[in-house]
Amino acid sequence: MTSAMGTTLAKVSITTPKRGIDVALPENVPVAELLPYILRHAGEDAPDTGEQHGGWSLRRPTGELLEGRQTLAAQQVRDGEILHLVPGPVDWPEIEYDDLVEAIASGARRYGRSWGRAATRRAGLVVAAVLLSGGSLVSLLFEPPWLDAGLIMLSAAVVLTALGIVVARAVPDAYAGAVFAGSALPYAFLGGYLPTAADHQGLFGFGSSQVLLGTIALLVFGIVGYLGVGAMSRVFVAAISTGFLGALGALFAGWMDPDAAGALVLTIAIGLLPGYPWLSLRLGRVPLPALPQRSADLLKDEPHPATPAVFDAAARADELLTGFLTGAALISALASIFLAAHGGGSRLIMLILACAALLLRARLFPVPRQRIPLLVAGLWVFALLADWCFGTASGNGGIGLFLLALVVIALLVAAAGLVYSRKNPSPWFGRIADIVDVMAIVALIPFAGFITGFFAYVQGLMASIG
Repeated sequence: MTSAMGTTLAKVSITTPKRGIDVALPENVPVAELLPYILRHAGEDAPDTGEQHGGWSLRRPTGELLEGRQTLAAQQVRDGEILHLVPGPVDWPEIEYDDLVEAIASGARRYGRSWGRAATRRAGLVVAAVLLSGGSLVSLLFEPPWLDAGLIMLSAAVVLTALGIVVARAVPDAYAGAVFAGSALPYAFLGGYLPTAADHQGLFGFGSSQVLLGTIALLVFGIVGYLGVGAMSRVFVAAISTGFLGALGALFAGWMDPDAAGALVLTIAIGLLPGYPWLSLRLGRVPLPALPQRSADLLKDEPHPATPAVFDAAARADELLTGFLTGAALISALASIFLAAHGGGSRLIMLILACAALLLRARLFPVPRQRIPLLVAGLWVFALLADWCFGTASGNGGIGLFLLALVVIALLVAAAGLVYSRKNPSPWFGRIADIVDVMAIVALIPFAGFITGFFAYVQGLMASIG
């Protein structure tokens, strides 16, 4: 669980001498600072009673004492745990075992769950997804005529999508259906990419028109999967986002250079990052509180929507946001390749801005499935920059300086990870990161205008008018 301000919370149940309470506690606050707030809900006489027997402490059901100077996160307190509020001096012996084998088994279970039916099901679906998605690599073995190869891939996409919808609706097993329909997406792209290519062209030598058809096919099959399956929507939303932005890039590449089209798509994908949460709330139909417009509205008691409906809407919005961010990260990584391949000062500066925007924007999304795609895309852009620097380094001295810079950056990142895993960074760092993030996103626009030749066109137009 995460609050609106990004503070990680742990939902725990605390058993007190008089009642049981369910609370959400911040994981980065020492236990000693949380106890006064817990005692307020433990009973009216809890603080006074604590003075009589030497204070209160929190223990796990096993008797393990939670240290007051450490945080919940440092002591690995997770969501759903049950804690006991007991007098501090109480003697709570550890669990005794009559059987040594049972003690060994109990200790082993602390390091992970045993393989069960749920793990078997997940393993089967993962293996099926890997095999089906990896089957799209068969396209590397195809030879002209490309029409036959494209029809084969398109037929596979149709069959897998139909199978996924049937499994999701008829069995019903929505997650298994999502595996089949999601595995159809690579086939859909290749099914649109291959058929219209000339037979004398190589597989990687096709033009923008073939890429346009492939991304449109990806977009269409993503929409069908999103509407037909009803589970793992993030996969299909990512396909929709990737197909839409990829189609824009292919359209731009029809009348401009690939690096210029990549600059435009990169600017659009990263420029929309601040708007994806709002768009997810709207498309997910999340009910939002209505702000009072006049004083009389403060006295109205408007009925609230049902709790299950709110939970469903929040889950839909979360899936949409994850898909949008994944698609934007994928398109940003692909567009950066064209900029890095062209080279030049303006392209490299744009890559630096894109890297900063992706890495800094990732910190605003606390959920790993939303943060990781942006981090991976930002690190990919950083790798492209590092590859360019390594290629332009002259002599052993230049290569040595480059390696030294990489080592220094790695040490700084490791030090920051170790330090800020124990405490929150200064609010000033967050404010500076916000400012740099916004500046990096805004700065992409003029560089995209320069790379596409828009500024030169406007300059020539104004000169002709004057």
